[in-house]
Amino acid sequence: MKKIFIFYYEFRNTSGNHCGMAYFARKLKQNIGLDVKLIRIPQNYAKFREILKKIWRRATIKLTARKSRPEDVFFFMEYINPSQVPGDHCTIVEEMRRQGIQNKMVGLVHLPPQILVDTLGEEYIKNAAERIDRILVMGSNLTEMFTRMGFKEKVVWTFHYVDTGYYRPVREEQKHDKFTVFCSGYLFRNPEKLKEIISRCPDVTFDLCMGMKDLKSLFGQIPNVILNGFLKEEEMLRYMQKAHVSLSVFDDMVASNVILTSLSCGLPQVVSDEGAVRDYCSEENTVFCKTVEDFIEAIYSIKKDPDKRLRMGHHARIQAEKISMENSIRWYRDFFELI
Repeated sequence: MKKIFIFYYEFRNTSGNHCGMAYFARKLKQNIGLDVKLIRIPQNYAKFREILKKIWRRATIKLTARKSRPEDVFFFMEYINPSQVPGDHCTIVEEMRRQGIQNKMVGLVHLPPQILVDTLGEEYIKNAAERIDRILVMGSNLTEMFTRMGFKEKVVWTFHYVDTGYYRPVREEQKHDKFTVFCSGYLFRNPEKLKEIISRCPDVTFDLCMGMKDLKSLFGQIPNVILNGFLKEEEMLRYMQKAHVSLSVFDDMVASNVILTSLSCGLPQVVSDEGAVRDYCSEENTVFCKTVEDFIEAIYSIKKDPDKRLRMGHHARIQAEKISMENSIRWYRDFFELI
């Protein structure tokens, strides 16, 4: 049986959470039914001096080459990731190829195309894509980008999982008495547009989770906003479960944990019609918006019609179950068996 070597990075803000890629890597090892070896890149890798990075990479590559056979597959879960420039995974792959390692290599890319192009440039992305055998993407906008760059035969679309066992709806009587909209996330969000939407919905409460950003100067004086700093996962879950709607205002997206987890909690979605959002949401559970007026109309249409909200919430949960962790693990098992 071939072995799957999974290279992953455990980001501090999702370490131990039910929605991070490190958690998913461990679940793959436990449940995929294949021989999986996990290789975790150290959390403080980005702060290493360059000489220490080289030592770590060389030792890891040497050990992996010694333990692997030609039929084994190397899977890089944070491939082409600008937060680790020059990319940990991309650099490892480059050095492996330079040393003559010919194993099949798979890179998972799951950040918005625009942030990749703006921070890394097309030449870097093309060179990284050349070195691997399959490019897994979690959004149709990434499929379009890599196809445009000439990698149509390599790119494979898959979906981001959601842990439907952990992220679950609560009974209606457990929700807030006052109509509440849940907002979170920071990557490619549009806070100025969000502020205008909130300001024009004065009788709606907005639970706004700032995450790693400090948005007090922007939202702190708005009376219908409850500002929350960085929350533990269980706290975030409670906020989602008690809310009536999830609101996401962004300029681009691939697979948003906020959207996936709130779908799993049975929340209707009011979202920007941008990026790959329609890969994960449908008109049965989501109102897609372009303008500020679209968002305001969507929020009030759900607020005024509890039956509509319940129907959309029911379909949100159904959608989440389609992309459950169990279904995702089955997808990866089939993929690795065939590659």
